[in-house]
Amino acid sequence: MMFLIIFILLFTKSNYIREENMAEYQILNLMQIGFIQNAMYFVGMVLFTWLGFRMANNIYNSPDANMLGKVFTSVFCVFVAAFMFGVNQVGGSILESAVSQLNEVGAPSGERMAAYLDFPLVVGSPLQTAFVLFILAFQLAITWSKK
Repeated sequence: MMFLIIFILLFTKSNYIREENMAEYQILNLMQIGFIQNAMYFVGMVLFTWLGFRMANNIYNSPDANMLGKVFTSVFCVFVAAFMFGVNQVGGSILESAVSQLNEVGAPSGERMAAYLDFPLVVGSPLQTAFVLFILAFQLAITWSKK
């Protein structure tokens, strides 16, 4: 039992020393893991966006589409746009927090990555929000227009 306690203490001490030396690597690794998770959600949002366009197109091509179908399709498209906005904002916050943590530890990569935050096409930017709103307007226009 004593051997196990000594082993745990030595392992945690060496792991603590290793954490100080690998802070930049760990921050970059966690950022990439966050981006991978965010990309999985983004793929789901792309599929839901495609489904919204399919639903809107079916309503547009159907001469006897009822009001309830149009309302449900519109609500679905609004929810998908809201969730896509959230996915974009989470991606932006992953990048911002990684840059701030890298700057806190004095990593040279923090300065280089800070330049990405000023780029207009960065994840979570207002331009991405405008694009999501454009997709939503496009879907609603297809849903509510007459053939």
